[in-house]
Amino acid sequence: MAKTRILFVDDEPNVLDGLRRMLRRHREEWEMIFVSSGAEALAHLAEAPCDVIVTDMKMPGMIGIELLEKVVKQYPGMARIVLSGQIDEAYTTRLVKLVHQFLSKPTDADAIQAAVAKAC
Repeated sequence: MAKTRILFVDDEPNVLDGLRRMLRRHREEWEMIFVSSGAEALAHLAEAPCDVIVTDMKMPGMIGIELLEKVVKQYPGMARIVLSGQIDEAYTTRLVKLVHQFLSKPTDADAIQAAVAKAC
């Protein structure tokens, strides 16, 4: 059985490192990729599609909602999860149409696992 491929996007290295450690127990079932920007995420997806994207919202360069809009157009079958500490109210309406799940930071491995399972 193929592993579920999950792309995690966050501009904070400490957040990515924390996710990597926290989700280590899922290595047998998930192939996890960790990138630090929307541009890096799109470059990775162009080379190797993923089943799920988990992204932060507030990032320099390309904010999460811009990344998700591109993902919806280019990879409509990909499950989309936001993992963020805050959402700008101006984006709420657009965001509702783009994501399957929203998780607030901080969160735990069980919540992420449940969100991924539900989204898939």
